[in-house]
Amino acid sequence: MIDSEVFDFVERCRRHTAAGALLGDLLDTVKNLGFEHLILSGVPLGGQKLSPMVELNGWPRGWFERYVEAEHAAVDGVCIYSAKTLKPFLWSEIPAKWSGTEASRRVAGEATEFGIWSGFAVPMLSIHHWQSVLSFASSAKACKISPRQQVQLVTMAVYAGMTIQAFSHDDEDDESPLTDREREVLLWAAAGKTSSETSQILGLSESTVKWHATRAREAFGVATTTQAVVEAVRRRLIHP
Repeated sequence: MIDSEVFDFVERCRRHTAAGALLGDLLDTVKNLGFEHLILSGVPLGGQKLSPMVELNGWPRGWFERYVEAEHAAVDGVCIYSAKTLKPFLWSEIPAKWSGTEASRRVAGEATEFGIWSGFAVPMLSIHHWQSVLSFASSAKACKISPRQQVQLVTMAVYAGMTIQAFSHDDEDDESPLTDREREVLLWAAAGKTSSETSQILGLSESTVKWHATRAREAFGVATTTQAVVEAVRRRLIHP
């Protein structure tokens, strides 16, 4: 792939207005590097479900359904490592402590049934998730891409991610998923206050404070109040 193809894709990103068109364009572009499938998703943490976090789904249909139903994200080395680094990586570079487990090897084995053997992942910061990753998948048993081609993939992944985030921002129309009281509870949690201390500050019962914290977690689809705080900060809903 020549650099001008990457720049052409970046330029087209500015004109895309729907996820489907962006996905098709990206898939068509990266096939020149040997990748037939891809997925852009938030990285599930703390019991989060993968399905609602997916923003571009270019996986084989049957594989995505199996992956979600079996909750493979909890044991898949690619997914686990994507939460631990912001450095792009070949799937083959994942440390054995995550890729070499029996469960992770089983996921990799099942993926080959759908023509997925190797890949390259680009973790990214996200305003909507704890962290996101765009993972490119290939039917080749080993990815053979040069350092320059890796940079090309990273560039396209970052611009695809930025474009998707712009879509989401437009769709939300600046409407917050939190109530004013939920924002207050998260703000005091960010300041290190316990539910008991927050209840005294806000003049509410402790059970009411915990209820608002629970609603805030549900609004973001996260498992802990700390994760909800991080999401709220990243979306600029609170400023601790």
